Amino acid sequence: MEERFGKYVEWIGDRIDRGLEYEFDLEMFEKYFPFIKNRDMLERCIDEENEEGFSDNWDDIIFVEGI
Repeated sequence: MEERFGKYVEWIGDRIDRGLEYEFDLEMFEKYFPFIKNRDMLERCIDEENEEGFSDNWDDIIFVEGI
C-alpha cells in the first residue's frame, strides 16, 4: 500500500506541475484513509506542499501493516 500511495503522491504532484490540479487536497487521499494510522501527518504533508511547494515528511506517514 505504501508503494501505491507513493506513486499516487508523485502522480498528483505531476498534475499540479502541469497545471491540471491547483493544489493538494485531503479529499484526494480519501481512498487511503483506512490504511493510514497517522492522518495528522498526511494533513501536515498536504499543508507543506501547498504552502512551501514540497514536504520532506511523506515518508513519516505510517500505514496499517500487512496490506
